[in-house]
Amino acid sequence: MKLAPRAANPFCSLKTALCLSVGLSAVIAAAPAAIAQAQDEEGQETQRRLNSVVVEATRREGVTVQDVPVSVTAFDSALLEDSGVTRLNDIEQLAPSVQISQTESAASGTSISIRGVGTGSNNPGFEPAVGVVIDGVFRTKTGIALAEMPELQSLEVLRGPQGTLFGRNTSAGVVSINTAKPQFSPEGYVKVGAGNYNMYDVEAMVTGPIADNVAARVDVLRRARDGYIDDVNSDREFNNLDRFLMRGQLLFEKDEASLRLIGDFAKTNEDCCVGVNFNPGPLGAAVNAGAGMAGLIGIADADPEDLKVAISPNRDVSDDVEEWGVSAEYRNEFFGGANFVSITSYRDWDALRDQDIDFSGIDRAYRDGTTIGDKTFTQEVRLQDTYGMVDWLVGAFYMNQETTYTDTIRVGTQANLYTDLVAFGAAGGQVFGSLDPTGTAVPSLLGNINPLTGTPVPPGTPGSVPFFIPGFQDGQGQNSDNWEQTTNAFAVFTHNEIALTDRLTATLGLRGNYEEKEVQYDLNGTVTPCSFFAAQPGVAQALGQLALLVCNPAINTEFNGTDTGSFDDTQLTGTAKLAYEFTPDFMSYASYSRGYKAGGYNLDRQGFDSVLFGGDGAQPSDLQFEGETVDAYELGWKASFPDLSATLNGAIFYQEVSDFQENLFSGSNFRTFNSDVESYGLELDSSVSPIEGLTLQAGYAYTKAERKEAILAPDGVGGFSELAAGGVQLVNVPEHVVTGTGTYLFGITDSLDGLFHLNARYNSEAALSETSRGVTDNDGYVLVGARAGVQSADGRWEFSIFGENITDENYNMAAFGVPEQTGTNAVYPGMPAMYGAELKVNF
Repeated sequence: MKLAPRAANPFCSLKTALCLSVGLSAVIAAAPAAIAQAQDEEGQETQRRLNSVVVEATRREGVTVQDVPVSVTAFDSALLEDSGVTRLNDIEQLAPSVQISQTESAASGTSISIRGVGTGSNNPGFEPAVGVVIDGVFRTKTGIALAEMPELQSLEVLRGPQGTLFGRNTSAGVVSINTAKPQFSPEGYVKVGAGNYNMYDVEAMVTGPIADNVAARVDVLRRARDGYIDDVNSDREFNNLDRFLMRGQLLFEKDEASLRLIGDFAKTNEDCCVGVNFNPGPLGAAVNAGAGMAGLIGIADADPEDLKVAISPNRDVSDDVEEWGVSAEYRNEFFGGANFVSITSYRDWDALRDQDIDFSGIDRAYRDGTTIGDKTFTQEVRLQDTYGMVDWLVGAFYMNQETTYTDTIRVGTQANLYTDLVAFGAAGGQVFGSLDPTGTAVPSLLGNINPLTGTPVPPGTPGSVPFFIPGFQDGQGQNSDNWEQTTNAFAVFTHNEIALTDRLTATLGLRGNYEEKEVQYDLNGTVTPCSFFAAQPGVAQALGQLALLVCNPAINTEFNGTDTGSFDDTQLTGTAKLAYEFTPDFMSYASYSRGYKAGGYNLDRQGFDSVLFGGDGAQPSDLQFEGETVDAYELGWKASFPDLSATLNGAIFYQEVSDFQENLFSGSNFRTFNSDVESYGLELDSSVSPIEGLTLQAGYAYTKAERKEAILAPDGVGGFSELAAGGVQLVNVPEHVVTGTGTYLFGITDSLDGLFHLNARYNSEAALSETSRGVTDNDGYVLVGARAGVQSADGRWEFSIFGENITDENYNMAAFGVPEQTGTNAVYPGMPAMYGAELKVNF
């Protein structure tokens, strides 16, 4: 199929990017009103091509980006293909308000934010602030939307709270992905590609009629690539790709009725994801000494951009996913023309993760077969029609979700040694009691104990006796921490556009939400030193941070047991807008929206309060966090300039986020918190087609997102520590982002056409972690992608070469303070330069 003109951005520096964005805006803004209103036939045709992406998320047929009072950016299939968008992670290269970060797991450690509002992904109890909808079906976690995707029809990014058009409410925005449907004319393609890091991909599709009024489509895809992070303790490579997708569709159409059935199966089998050491802290010497005793390197002696890491060779690093799903979308016209839609879906998603969680070559701690499961059923119905001056929509949504989580944090073979090295350093000494070669008990060097009070006293104190802290046994820890969270969500919603005059339109939307959540847990762990401290609480309290090192909250056996908890919540949310069409080519709007994201439970024993360290004991209420609400205000405009073949859209926004949900590391454990955040800024989207075959698009986002007050939390030993500062930019939120794409299609001969495409994204400096703010921050950087190719004029074949991050820019996606290694920080690096070639044959 022959390619049509589409949009792009040929610049790879901030200066050039800003010049293009600002220069384009100035040219458009300076155009006389007479030019903007002069719509000759040629100009209209070009303008339709530039804005041909129908915004399906508005639920109105034939409505494009320029027609709706919504802050939305939409991309068609051609631009997505040229830009190399094959997975959800790729979209931030095109959408400046979107920020995607990935931590220890691609499947369960990826999160999306829009306008600075997102949800950390490292806890299965969280729901995403940015919803992902694929073919009308809401994916309950960001990781469930990360599988490879078949050919895309369009992609839409809706910014701000949503809930009166979509089945599931979201507090920050929605990414809506529409895949290509079955066709009633036979066609297909085979695509093969290869590149650096031994990358290869094979993709095939066939579609066509199989009976009267019935069409089918089958997509099969396999993609693989070696890892780009090297382990200095073995020949392993991490952060590879190994993915498979098989997807089938049936489309039934008769008169006004249609039924689209989709079934898919996908697998991921990857050694992902590892953090690269950024700087060793004071305990780095203990890590290196312990690893050295085993003939290994503790912390790689390399700069972060060298992409080298030290991992214990006896510990696996894996990130495997197996999932399948089915959905049915039924459409018909009822009651004399009202459009009825029903979308039913079921998805079964399972992830398996192994991880070296001391992030070093010393064998201190690891995860062994941690599993996350998600089984979700959804049902959505909508009815939409026009009555007089009102275009109305009513709908209902139901979701049943079962999230299961089995965590398995274990201590390694050098756990005792590491504790001794931290306590006594290279001088030698032992925290744990042991037996010498003659079988005589050797006490801890930490001191004696008063047998009456159970508290430590100096050696030699009259009446005191030496105490013996029994050491770890290899493999102790969480034998199996089993969690299950069940969610039942019900909602009814309505969205109504009222034509008050020919130019003035009001939009009123309302949503009623009811949510039930229940948690069950069965926690079973064995840690000998924790049992000792439980019997001698005075020793634990006297040892303070050292006791936390020995009996970390992640494995504290005090929390063993079973319990249940539940809560329900009812919320009313909605939107109100006024839009005025000053001319056929210029519309402005003002809006208010209230968004909501349900609360839940922190599925992690680290979230409990420990009696041993000053708390009131484990109970489900320790784990509960509140629902998140967003009040969003926006002023926006949509401007088209047909004679210039250009558009310029923009929005100014302000958002107040109440009970913003966060999962923060305290230095010894992760806990969930609710805080208040404000976000405000400016967004611009522009496009122009200055000559035949060349289309350009540019975007700019200024985002200021700050927590209103600092978050303080108990440090576990009687004090408080600041986990997150107030009045500073949230992590992973650059203030300035500029994106651009540019595509040039040109004829080479009568039978051969050419394509040249560039895309770029500039991120200004940003902090990557609260615990390492000011240390591991990203400087400003630019990522550039490109594609160049030729194709037959009849569209029978295409050959192209492509690259991602072609300037090999060094940047990091996230950072963290390494647990139990005070002062040591690590980062999750972005991909280095990737390039390859691709051949596609259409038939």
